[in-house]
Amino acid sequence: MMWDQTGPSGLQAQLAHEMLGNVTAFAFGQRVRLVRGVMNDPERHDVGRVVLWDGQQLDTSVAFDVPLTDTHGAIISAGDLEAALRSALADLSDGEVEEAPRDAFGIPVVDASAAVHGFLEHPRFHLSDALRAAAAAFSVPPEPDESAELRLRGFLLLDQGTCRLYLDTPASQDALPIGVDLPLRDDDGSVVVGVTGAHAVLPVLLHTGELERMRKDVHDPYCHAVYDLVAWLTGR
Repeated sequence: MMWDQTGPSGLQAQLAHEMLGNVTAFAFGQRVRLVRGVMNDPERHDVGRVVLWDGQQLDTSVAFDVPLTDTHGAIISAGDLEAALRSALADLSDGEVEEAPRDAFGIPVVDASAAVHGFLEHPRFHLSDALRAAAAAFSVPPEPDESAELRLRGFLLLDQGTCRLYLDTPASQDALPIGVDLPLRDDDGSVVVGVTGAHAVLPVLLHTGELERMRKDVHDPYCHAVYDLVAWLTGR
């Protein structure tokens, strides 16, 4: 982690940014999978190979060959590949692993092409994907000649359908940030990723004073005020 000299609030913002890379985990119940390796498929240049294991025993490793482009030749986003790989892992049976061919390291290799392409047709996101997408929009460093209007200081998954982002500006120094509640599911209860539009509308609401109408009467020790955008963004 590259620490700079922006003071505690800047360090906290950097910590939140770094931790976003660990929000999405390959976890199902008692099964946890970590990334052991990422390589290219030796025989196909448009396929990546991702090796997952339980973090303790190397013989639990399973490699998944994932296509880097969809059936139309368009590049598949990293976020979609992560979510598709999680789905493929959830559906993987012990029989498939036992029957899979082995690579030079003895790791079983499962072709996940059909699973990835099927996921793109019918996405099945995890709540962590939605949390990561909501927070990441405020964690991207501004262009060199631009200043950030709002900066991510932290984030928290409140429940199965809502997250709270802790936001400030680079000039906030050590003042407490504000808390903004955002929806992670649509009206049908399905997980939604990156469709809130909060990054675009929040600075406007803050500048015009409209955000004050959404202030919640709750106490959160991690911020000085909480604003609820769930109803505003979803119409609920």
